Amino acid sequence: MTNSKGWIFAAGVVALALSLYLWFSGSQQAAIFVGLWVPSLWILADLVDQVETVAQ
Repeated sequence: MTNSKGWIFAAGVVALALSLYLWFSGSQQAAIFVGLWVPSLWILADLVDQVETVAQ
């Protein structure tokens, strides 16, 4: 895993944790909004990894 991919993947994990926190603290709409970031960030991390692999 490259460094760039790792940081973006970690941001996705943080977004997932924040989403769970918001959900269980009673803010369901905010939790859903933040939860939608997770797959987007993970797809971005995979795209960055593919681009860095091709560039090498």
